Parts: sequence; C-alpha cells; structure tokens
Amino acid sequence: MDGGAPSAPSTSPLRWGIPDAALAWFVSMVAAALALAPFYDTVAKEIPQSDEAIATFVGLVLQTAAAVGALVFVARSKGLGSPARDFGLRLGLTDIAWVPAGLVLGGVATALLAPIIELGDIDQESQDVRRIFNDATNLDLALLIVGVLVIAPVGEELLFRGALLRGLVRRVPVWPAIFISAMAFALIHVVLDVGTGFGVPALLLLGLVSGWRAIQTLRLGQSIALHCGFNLLVVLAELSGV
Repeated sequence: MDGGAPSAPSTSPLRWGIPDAALAWFVSMVAAALALAPFYDTVAKEIPQSDEAIATFVGLVLQTAAAVGALVFVARSKGLGSPARDFGLRLGLTDIAWVPAGLVLGGVATALLAPIIELGDIDQESQDVRRIFNDATNLDLALLIVGVLVIAPVGEELLFRGALLRGLVRRVPVWPAIFISAMAFALIHVVLDVGTGFGVPALLLLGLVSGWRAIQTLRLGQSIALHCGFNLLVVLAELSGV
C-alpha cells in the first residue's frame, strides 16, 4: 500500500451529494422489492424455497439497474453528465488483477470472523445467501452466481464507493469518509439480512480497502474487482459445502 494519505476526488462544483446517494439506494431497494413481489406466496407469507435463487437474481438485476438509472439521472441533472465522470464508474482489463486480491482479502476476513463464530456459537445457516445457495440448482444456481459475482459488486460499489464516498469527501476528511461509507455498507447488509450481523467486521474490511482504492485511483474498477473476488470466496465456500 502507498505510504501517503490518499487525495480526494476533484472538488469541481457539483450539485449532488449524500442525500442523492441515499435516495438512489432507496430507489434501488424499492425496485428490488417490486421485483420480488411476483415470487411472494401470500398464503405462506414468504418466497417458496424453489423460487428463492431466481428471485434473488431478478431482485439483484432490478436493484442494480435502478441504482444505475437513478445515479445516471443525478449525474445528468446535477453533475458532470455521466456515472463515469461523476462517480468513477470505469473499468479496464488491468482491474481483473484485483480479483485475486479480493480472494485474499476474503480469506483474511474469514480468519477474523472465525473466533467470533466459534465463541458466539453462530449458526451460519441463518444467512439468507447460504440458505439460498444450498437450495439452488442448475440454471438458477448459475444465475445466482452471476448475480453475486458481477451484478451485486457493480451496484454496491457505485452506490457506496462512488456516490456516497464522493459525497462524503466533500464534507469530511478522506479517511473518516472512507470509514463512514464502509460502515454504512456493512450495516445495511445486516439490516437486509440480520443473519449476517456477525459479518460486520468482514464487510467493514472490504469497504475500507475498496474505499481506499476508489480514492487512490479516482475510479471504481479496482473496487469492483476486489468486491468480486471477495464474493468469489463466499461462492466457492458454498459450492464446496464449507
């Protein structure tokens, strides 16, 4: 890692900020809820296990599409005109090299969580993602993997390391901004799936490293690749039954 403190993105006058990031996240959540509605069994008051994998994929697609759409609107109406210029949504072939780094980061996070899981006698089967992976088969499983490895990282990095982090660095110093955006990222996962509460330190670690790379490079390519590698470890663990 570089020794010096990272520099903040350009402070050119912009009319978007933290509220716009929050609104984009809210819009994405509404879109995800609407996407899941057709799969919901009103009698059982839940999504049938046989539909959970495809429902999760559809939800991730519409959630990410809504986030991107909302931030495109924000960029065009209040910013520099595009998610690339406003939020750093740019990817290159060299970013792929950061996928293995994400795997390593996931391994470190797993090691950090091991004593928490053991001391707390935590049942990881309570996690929605783990349960859905266990029930998924064939095409549903393939789509779920695409959703977790590609779609989710793009949407979440755009929201948390693109819009939110860049909004924060215009108000607070860089490192506090990175921490706040990383903590928001971690806690929102817990709100959406209470079974992941024990994973806050791991998600916070991912958020901190991804935020650091987003600030250093002024783009999201490395952050997305890190996130993909981090999630890849989860996918491999689920597929291997670990």
